[in-house]
Amino acid sequence: MAMYSRPCLPSVRTGAVSTTSCDMKRLSLGFSLLLFGGALFGQGNDSLRNETHIFWSENYELQIGDFQDTIGSPKFIEACENQNLCWGAFTGLFSVMDVPKRKRDRRRMEEVIYFAPAFEPEHSYRLTIDSMDYLKQVIVFDMYELAARKCRMELDSIYQVNPSIGIRGIFFKSVEAQVQDNLGKMLGAYTQEVYIKELEGSYTKWRTLIDDLLEETGEYKTTATDRIRFIHNEPVLEGYERAPTVIGNLFEE
Repeated sequence: MAMYSRPCLPSVRTGAVSTTSCDMKRLSLGFSLLLFGGALFGQGNDSLRNETHIFWSENYELQIGDFQDTIGSPKFIEACENQNLCWGAFTGLFSVMDVPKRKRDRRRMEEVIYFAPAFEPEHSYRLTIDSMDYLKQVIVFDMYELAARKCRMELDSIYQVNPSIGIRGIFFKSVEAQVQDNLGKMLGAYTQEVYIKELEGSYTKWRTLIDDLLEETGEYKTTATDRIRFIHNEPVLEGYERAPTVIGNLFEE
């Protein structure tokens, strides 16, 4: 297992305890066991990933070994040394809209919109063997899942007010843009509290908050169908195709 080999990084926070990278080397055995167990658990999850991404599922938590970049670019090494950002989850929110292939069917068959948080192992990095650094990035993936749920909730709310074919498609990108903006603000606040200011108890506070929100929004969770749409990169429903055009952000100035 390749490890970040720079000798004894400056003090790295682990919750309320501060340890050096030399101290953390003593955790390597337990870390290796976690990594090995994660590799076994990850096998056979064909409905979770494709060649480049892992898609969010309530039945799969990101494993240590999913963070595959153990070398890091100079900017990541600098962020680790100066801001304690020693792990990074490369995560995005995938979205697509499918519509009936035959134009005449689009007047009677509704569009279908999919969202799925996607994690890219190859570019997700880990430069320490600190399990707390790992946990602090797992929560980021869950934040993207909350964003996916918020998109579904907002589009569903619009449809309930105006239950007509095409209404979700009209507001698809507008809702997504607003949710992405709010997600950026959430990630910024999280980074400030947990990494920059290192406020005591901040990780526990955020973990509890995200867990509560995930429980409250379970009705809108990412499903196997959502994941399969992006894993195979083709419509799930027969007679549908990816929308050739979509309306842009209506709220953009």
